[in-house]
Amino acid sequence: MQVDLFGNLIIEDKPVEKKVVKPSPFSFVNNIADKKYPENLDGFSPYLINLAFSQRQDTVYFANEMNKYHSLPERSQFDFYFHGLPKKPLFAKWAKASKQENLDAIQQYYSCSIKEAQSYLKVLTASQIGEIEEWYENHEGGTNAC
Repeated sequence: MQVDLFGNLIIEDKPVEKKVVKPSPFSFVNNIADKKYPENLDGFSPYLINLAFSQRQDTVYFANEMNKYHSLPERSQFDFYFHGLPKKPLFAKWAKASKQENLDAIQQYYSCSIKEAQSYLKVLTASQIGEIEEWYENHEGGTNAC
């Protein structure tokens, strides 16, 4: 222990260890939008970046073009977006599959695939769908058997 001129103990500061935080793919999208070039590209995922840019109408062509050249190094892919896209907010909600009810019932009723059931759903009336749902709830041998 050391003492200063006034008799106070001098406590040495221990160096604070910083945890290295790996940036998320969305931070790279923000870097591209804000035109801030990152120091390193650790955590850069070309697949997720292409997916993020494919969610907007004005950037989907860039994502499609980069999908053609997926074998380029990560830095080249980042540079393509960084220098090709204008500086503006590029946040977009991600598209999600719509939940269509009654597909299981239609699929069981007609013994068809999901795609066929989706096409049947477009042409069936509400009363027909109601009858199929009632049958589905009461039929034997399935998961909803009485």
